[in-house]
Amino acid sequence: MPTPLPPPDEATLAGLRRHDNAAYAVLYTFYYPAVERLVVRNSGTPAEARDIFQETVLVLLSHVPTADFTLTSSLKTYLLAISRNLWLKHLRQAGRVVRTELDELAQHLSAEEPAAFLHEDETTLHQRVRGLLARLSAKCQALVRALFWGEKTIQDVTREHGYTSVHNARNQKYKCLEQARRGIRAKH
Repeated sequence: MPTPLPPPDEATLAGLRRHDNAAYAVLYTFYYPAVERLVVRNSGTPAEARDIFQETVLVLLSHVPTADFTLTSSLKTYLLAISRNLWLKHLRQAGRVVRTELDELAQHLSAEEPAAFLHEDETTLHQRVRGLLARLSAKCQALVRALFWGEKTIQDVTREHGYTSVHNARNQKYKCLEQARRGIRAKH
């Protein structure tokens, strides 16, 4: 039997605005498992995942009723972005963030390049990441820091850095990561 699909995002958001219990059930049924995977794969526990998801729902509920709230991605993507930011904040506060942030950056590098970073002690790792960032243009440094270490969403970066659209900001992120890849290749 095929897995059921969640209702359309707008229907779920409308239900949340009405405080409809069925809309809350949709969040837990369809979106919680992805958040749990995110947290558990990044040195968390299922209990921590439940806490992060609760905080994520609270953040969503604080935004949904506002008149200027528009969903520019799927609801799942939006919830995962909030959860990821909350989890990174939790890891930072617990002093466990270095490996997770580097894994986040590394997922954008080619398959052979992360090994150069992930098998070093933390001091060397910090130095290499700082060196890599220093070789990026000022615009790319600001973008990478905002996205990977500043808990900013692509929507935040679009507004704060003056991009005309989220699509343009994503393209710039891609170009910056390509610049970082070239820097790694040039060094090896």
